[in-house]
Amino acid sequence: MKILTLNCYSLVENEGTQQVADLSKKIAEEQYDLIALQEVNQTFDAHAAVLDGFFCPPTTDQPIKEDNFALQLIEALQILDLEYYWTWAYTHVSYGRFEEGVALLSKTPLIAADHSVAPIAHSNPATDNVRRILIGLTEADGELVRLVSTHYNWWDRGFAEEWQRTEEVLSASESSGSDYPLILCGDFNQPADTPGYQLVQKSQLELQDAFLTATQVTGGTATIPGAINGWNDSP
Repeated sequence: MKILTLNCYSLVENEGTQQVADLSKKIAEEQYDLIALQEVNQTFDAHAAVLDGFFCPPTTDQPIKEDNFALQLIEALQILDLEYYWTWAYTHVSYGRFEEGVALLSKTPLIAADHSVAPIAHSNPATDNVRRILIGLTEADGELVRLVSTHYNWWDRGFAEEWQRTEEVLSASESSGSDYPLILCGDFNQPADTPGYQLVQKSQLELQDAFLTATQVTGGTATIPGAINGWNDSP
């Protein structure tokens, strides 16, 4: 089973076309079974998209726009003769000009559901940095799995409460199918050996860090070295 998780940072640098081209080429080369994406953006003013049967609607009914990054990626993959089922959930307004969300792609159909994990007092996506997890029940390597795409706040901006809510949602069998293997992907914004990372490691969900259990690792602990948004002090 091959899995890709990626924070796309999509559309922010006005290089959406090149981003889509590069990512679709990589997916075609690697033939990933499951893909979890974060910072999957669309603009406020774009027209509503016409979707085909490969879109699997989540719980929240937020219109998909024509410039939605995940939709553009799906269309680019179709040109390469690759078909993925996909879903997208809206989280919050980003950079004052985007509707930001998280997405899942799978080679087999998805039963999708999204859940807010934001504190009750901070649940307005227009004004708050709302966090939402997107769950897809799908099949890979002949078995049903729960694939989750997440994007959390930093520790000092409410991560502990968001994580507690995540555990509650993922432990609830009626809403998430907790009998199936869990693949939790995303941008946690919790560097290794910090309180947030330790909270995840000690979770009742009994998670394993794929970086630590992998038999082969390429590169260092950081996917992208150097200073990027949110990691401005990185050398």
